[in-house]
Amino acid sequence: MSSLLPRCPVRAVAHLVTATLLLSSPLSARAEPTNAAIQAKQAEAAQIQSQLDEMNADLEEQVEEYNAVTEALDATRLKITETEAELAAAELELAGSREVLARRVNGMYRRGAIDPVGVLLGTASFQDFLNRMDLLRRISRRDAEAVAAVRQAKARIEAAEKALESREAELVVLRENEKVKKEAIERKIAEREKYLAAVNADVKRLIDEERKRQEAAAAEAARRAAASARGGTYVFDPSKLRGGHPEVVAIAQQYLGVPYVWGGASPSGFDCSGLMWYCYRQIGIALPRTSRSQFRAGQHIPPDRLDLLLPGDLVFFGRNGNPDRVHHVGMYVTNGTFIHAPNTGDVVKFASLTDRIASKHDYVGASRF
Repeated sequence: MSSLLPRCPVRAVAHLVTATLLLSSPLSARAEPTNAAIQAKQAEAAQIQSQLDEMNADLEEQVEEYNAVTEALDATRLKITETEAELAAAELELAGSREVLARRVNGMYRRGAIDPVGVLLGTASFQDFLNRMDLLRRISRRDAEAVAAVRQAKARIEAAEKALESREAELVVLRENEKVKKEAIERKIAEREKYLAAVNADVKRLIDEERKRQEAAAAEAARRAAASARGGTYVFDPSKLRGGHPEVVAIAQQYLGVPYVWGGASPSGFDCSGLMWYCYRQIGIALPRTSRSQFRAGQHIPPDRLDLLLPGDLVFFGRNGNPDRVHHVGMYVTNGTFIHAPNTGDVVKFASLTDRIASKHDYVGASRF
């Protein structure tokens, strides 16, 4: 396979960041283009969001105050309703007591005085007469006291009702004040949300502009790479690529978190090429053991054709972007990410291929098996 590899300025091609990668990548946030202007706008948006969080907390407290006053007002109005019912019952009781007293007086008095003759008739003795007179006076006094007690109770209920109505009026004013405060906070929140939306729109615009700039740079790099490739003996034909082995990705994902071990090629520890060698072995494909020899095997995919990568393809990195100095390999997953065993002290994990290209400029292409 080595004789088929193009001898072209891969270092320039390594600056390529393809625009065909989807934002659904597990590392899409890292893969988004950025610059100083974008970072400044994002910082401004974060500050506004922090202010909004505080204002929303203020609003929640104000709503609680409003709800507390509303609860007190509802309780007061319920008490007024209950007091009105008590007052109506007291008025009925007072009317009944007065009626009893009137009937009693009509039966006991004639022309404003007790009738001794009526009391005397049917008595057996003078002592019996005195006893009946005393009983009549007591009955009259109790009836009068009952009327007075009911009247006093009615007066207390009326006073309580008046106090409750006064409290109701106070609570209505207080609730209106709390409502005004709440609405003021809501207006401020709406203003900040509108401003935040404008800032986020600026962030999106700046990201789109930076992405277009990177796409233009990538297209130019691809054009130069293609022109350089045409000048060599190698002509890449995408139609001859096989379908690849996407099933090997699921195998590699089983070992996420396994520690990097220099020379490791088992689930107890992997180095970069050992992980690829072990995973492909599980599907019956024997790869060479080193990243450099793996790069020379399989079907080569040039570094400017990231759009052709399929899950399971191996992606390679060379010192200073030199394909003759391949030193690292990973397995392409999808949407601009790959799995690899990075280095001593790290573990098997996902990484962003586009970030690697943009930061290290050492991507030299891929191989499909």
